[in-house]
Amino acid sequence: VSTQSTGVSSPLSTQHPPSIMHAYAALLAVLAAPALAQEVNTTYVTGLLGALNGLGLTALVGVAGAVANNTNGGTALLAQLSQGNKTVFAPSNEAFAKVPRNVSSNAALLTSILSYHVVDGHYNASDFAQEPAHTILRTFLSDPSLVQLGNNRSQVLVGDRDDNDVNILLLSDDVDVERTATYENLIVHVVDDVLIPPGTISQTATAANLTGLVGAVQATNLLAALEAVRGITIFAPTNAAFTTALAALGAQAQNTSVIGAVLANHVINGTAVYSTGLTAQNFASAGGQPFSFTSNSSGTYVTNGPSTAKVVRADIPVSNGVVHLIDAVLANTQSDPQAAASAVASQSSVAATATTIPGSSGSGSGSGSGSGTPSGSANAGLRTAASLPSGPVLFSIFAAGAGALLGGMLVL
Repeated sequence: VSTQSTGVSSPLSTQHPPSIMHAYAALLAVLAAPALAQEVNTTYVTGLLGALNGLGLTALVGVAGAVANNTNGGTALLAQLSQGNKTVFAPSNEAFAKVPRNVSSNAALLTSILSYHVVDGHYNASDFAQEPAHTILRTFLSDPSLVQLGNNRSQVLVGDRDDNDVNILLLSDDVDVERTATYENLIVHVVDDVLIPPGTISQTATAANLTGLVGAVQATNLLAALEAVRGITIFAPTNAAFTTALAALGAQAQNTSVIGAVLANHVINGTAVYSTGLTAQNFASAGGQPFSFTSNSSGTYVTNGPSTAKVVRADIPVSNGVVHLIDAVLANTQSDPQAAASAVASQSSVAATATTIPGSSGSGSGSGSGSGTPSGSANAGLRTAASLPSGPVLFSIFAAGAGALLGGMLVL
């Protein structure tokens, strides 16, 4: 086992002194149960727990113990860790200390959260795209109550690199990789925050204060339809863009049919197209109108009909797809229902997000299949997090939504 923070590797002891044995003795007892021992490589897990303790990640060890006997996925997640190369994003003790108790005490929810920290393949710092481009990483989070991407795809993480500093990009801020270690088949990146699974379109739009989008979707009664789609891409105008467009539309801004047609031309129905896919591929909107994409030194642009907008923040994952913020409304009122229906059928079958895992010739296996590519769409990753909510606020939004999906078990 080795650890590094500035590119220098040093040995990490795998001895288990008495002072740390109590931290995972209970977990080992659970894993020793006959039913679990058949599924989990206990020798491997014992060594991993010692390595995590050696890194000072005692809170993570405790969380692993909480999910170990969870038949809804916790045991399976631990069993999968020893199978093939993987990368784990391991929250520090300080990160776990910020998790609300009603979340940290819920084994089923913790299992889903932990699965959002594991990806197939080895991702070293050099495998992440240099900002502002993004790398899309396919995680092990596939709980259908939290992920509705279609074709059994699991949820993604979005990452980038600033020189040698790796960041995981959440809605509100960047989660920093503080140091990196290895254990057998694992690369372990210690991160300074817990990675929160994405919420629904409405939860994300509300948390990001996209009042223009929320108002337009509610006025046209499109929210339920958008959130029911398994795999969706939304080009979401900023509030300033909506204000400008409404002024330009004049009286037509009160016509919900016109607004509905315009909104449909901001949506790719049937697949989540991340920034790495905003290229010359053929995609049509939910209104049946073709999209085109261009990138240059000033940024990435999307065109639909007569309108073009710049992507000002790419790759905001939601439970059933991805949102890209754009600086203008795509004011295309045209609609072609037949072309739209045909596009849904073809786009649903496009593996637009499945790219090569570092060090692998395939796209992975199991719930982690289809990882991100080390290279991303140039200039597609500009982000402005200053006006977005803090981590605790997002945890409250996520916990409330997850509680409703899991039968109301969470009370804030």
